[in-house]
Amino acid sequence: MVKRSVKWHDKLKQSVLKDDEARAEYNAFSLQLKLAEQMKKSREKAQFTQEELANKLHTKKSVIARLEAGGGKGKHSPSLRTLVRYANAIGYDFEFKLKRAT
Repeated sequence: MVKRSVKWHDKLKQSVLKDDEARAEYNAFSLQLKLAEQMKKSREKAQFTQEELANKLHTKKSVIARLEAGGGKGKHSPSLRTLVRYANAIGYDFEFKLKRAT
């Protein structure tokens, strides 16, 4: 039964992603989740708790948790300034790049 469900999901996903707008939304959300996971792992590697980082950034722990949740309720994405401040506070640089689509 599980294999059937996975196949159905894969077929649906392929069908939906044929639409350019749907594919762009899917890719954007996927990037948000990847970035959030990277932020959390980097914070932990730098040995900061959410509370410590929040204090350093003069904000609340819930703000850090929301940033690391990646998308949350989809109300808004963090600004580049916020991402740079977050990275700098844990001893990292923030960078991004564009790459040619394949």
